[in-house]
Amino acid sequence: MLPEPRYLRLQSHPDYERVKTGIRRYRTRVAVLLLACYFVFLIAFAFYPSALLQPVSAQNPMPWLIPVAVFLILFQFLLTGIYVKQMNTVFDEELRRLDKDVGS
Repeated sequence: MLPEPRYLRLQSHPDYERVKTGIRRYRTRVAVLLLACYFVFLIAFAFYPSALLQPVSAQNPMPWLIPVAVFLILFQFLLTGIYVKQMNTVFDEELRRLDKDVGS
């Protein structure tokens, strides 16, 4: 009789579902936050374009649209970095621990 494959033993581990749910919940939060930011930006530009097209100041004719868009891009990079760090530290450690518990 062949031994049960490792991935099946991992999936049947009692803590595996908890870790998988935590990863899914964290991934969903990050995605919803990013989508909400872009959605608010698009809605603001669609319904209030005059507000985003106002110059930053009398001396600086650049519209507010540019700094807001740059901030949105920088926020996305920051949030992606936080997401990768969280996945590579917390969740990977938990998955390694589960993999070690399952053994070979």
